[in-house]
Amino acid sequence: MSTRLLLDLGNTRLKWALESGAQRLADGDALHAELPTLAARFASLPAPDGIFGCTVAAPALREQLDVLCLRAWQQKPRWLQVSKEALGIRNRYRRIEQQGPDRWAAVLGASQRHPAQALVIASAGTALTVDSVTADGTFLGGMILPGYRLMKTALAQGTARLPDAAGSLHDFPTSTEDAIETGVLTALAGTVDTAMRRLGARGEEPLLLLAGGDAERIAPLLVSPHRIEPDLVLCGLAALAVAKEFTP
Repeated sequence: MSTRLLLDLGNTRLKWALESGAQRLADGDALHAELPTLAARFASLPAPDGIFGCTVAAPALREQLDVLCLRAWQQKPRWLQVSKEALGIRNRYRRIEQQGPDRWAAVLGASQRHPAQALVIASAGTALTVDSVTADGTFLGGMILPGYRLMKTALAQGTARLPDAAGSLHDFPTSTEDAIETGVLTALAGTVDTAMRRLGARGEEPLLLLAGGDAERIAPLLVSPHRIEPDLVLCGLAALAVAKEFTP
């Protein structure tokens, strides 16, 4: 049975998995600065029959991974390009060249895992992306806004007196640190709940899926029932590879 290496190179870190059929043989993650340390790890893995990735990171980081894979297995990754349709999902994005391939892969992974189900996919990472899919397989589009850390950094850097400091969540904060923490998390969770209401208003009954490093931060504030499924991008890459619909 063929093996495949899956690479999700985001704005902050790389997530990867080696799979054979439905079995996951190995997986891991690394911050951008830690990518060189993957050379020994990759060299210890069996050679994959194919390497499939998506990236929203700087071109230099993509090239770094190309070199790592060439040295380990004498092959480069195939990097995903967004398409107008894949795996039965129709893409309504007006300019698909603008759409992040990670968003498209997550939509496809979620739709494969939950077929014929309306979905809201919220990925809470460096940015928060919130994408909506109908039960009949139409990707409607979505929203992008700064993520948890970016919001807090923007307040600290764009004002004279607001600190970039740890705070706690409260209904009625009585310190500036707590006010920022509560405001940022409420804004993020409110955006996700709004997407659920909008899709529901179309007559859909959406399932909410959360991914990304800050998913567990916003989950307690959500009104909508939800599931945390952190590997949707890798799931989408695997599904495209198996179906031979990968578009590099």
